[in-house]
Order: sequence, then structure tokens, then C-alpha cells
Amino acid sequence: MQAGETVKQGTIMRQPRIFGLAGLLGASVFAGSLILLHLTHTDINWTRHYVSDFTNGRLGWVFVLGAVVHGFGNLGLSLGLRQSLDPGSLRAWAFLLFGLAAAGIMVAALFPIDPVGRYPTLVGLVHRVATIATFPLELVALFLFSAAFARHPRWRRRRVTSFVLSTVAAVGLAGFLLAFVLNRMAGLAERLALASFLAWELWVSLQLARSASGVEVAR
Repeated sequence: MQAGETVKQGTIMRQPRIFGLAGLLGASVFAGSLILLHLTHTDINWTRHYVSDFTNGRLGWVFVLGAVVHGFGNLGLSLGLRQSLDPGSLRAWAFLLFGLAAAGIMVAALFPIDPVGRYPTLVGLVHRVATIATFPLELVALFLFSAAFARHPRWRRRRVTSFVLSTVAAVGLAGFLLAFVLNRMAGLAERLALASFLAWELWVSLQLARSASGVEVAR
């Protein structure tokens, strides 16, 4: 009986690390797909076109695949953080909002943006709504997770880095919204915002992936 409990305990302790690896994989695959598409598409203007415009061009499936894997990776990351943090409202809301944002990433990928110059479609509307919702949902989740880190002894020393990266993401999102409203270099601003969000995701995923036993699993 004691041996069975030991095996079960070891399995539980490994789960956050597995979810951290899933988060690393998701963010890395998405970043890699964007790098590949930027290198192979000379018809996409980095300052004017959004990254979603890759969907309607050559190798569009690469973007869709990368975004879907990214969404699944973020779902895994949210589960890993949920297991690693103490129960409470901060953890619950952060987990919910981050999970919704992850689902939004996949919806935005599966419902492609309308091609430039074409009439708006229902599919394109779903894409826009999912994209508009995903950024703020994830941003709020980043700050909630950062606050939850401050209340957990194993995560407390990581809270400052998390808050800094979350603030960078907030600045990136504000810059993107401003560029969108002014219709000036919105594509570039979107890329900078994406990079700031990916930085937090990669960093937190790495913390989980490196800590099979260093991050305590909440009970």
C-alpha cells in the first residue's frame, strides 16, 4: 500500500513538469511557424499585415498548425500552474481566463481572417471576435498568476519576473491597440505584442519543465 502511494505521489509530482514541457512545445512551435512564414513570404508586409494573413497564402496550414499547437500547449500550461499553486480565487480565475484565451487562439486559427480586399464573412467575424477577446483575457490571467505566485512559497521568488513580463505584455498590447486605432504599423505592433506574451509563456513553461520536484504540487 505504501509503495503504491509512493508511485502515485511520484506521478502527481511529474505532471506539472509534463504540462510545462507541453507549454514549451506549444509556444516554440508557434514561434517557429511564424519565423518560417516570415522567411518564405515576401508578399507579407510586416508593418501592415497581421500574422493571421499568413493563413490565406502559401503554406497557410503552417500557421494554422502552429496556432492550434500553441493553444493546446497553453491549455497544458494552465493545468500545470493549477496543480502547482495553492487553491484560491486567484488561481481559479487565472486558470479560467488563461484556458479561455488558449481556446480563443485555436478558434482564431481554425476560423481564418478574411483576405485583404474581400467582403467580410461570418468566418472572418468569428476570427476577429476570438482575436479581440484572447489578448485581454490572457493579459489579466498573467497578472492573476503573478499575484498567485506571491502567495506560494515555491513560486514567491519568481513573482517579480512574472510581474515584469506581464507588464511588458501590457505595454505591448496597449501599443497594438493604439496602432490599430491610428491605423499605423498595426502589423508590427501586433508582432511585438505577440512576442511579449510568448516571452511570459516560455519563461513560465520553463519553470515548470525544470522543476519536477522543485515546484510543490498543491493539494
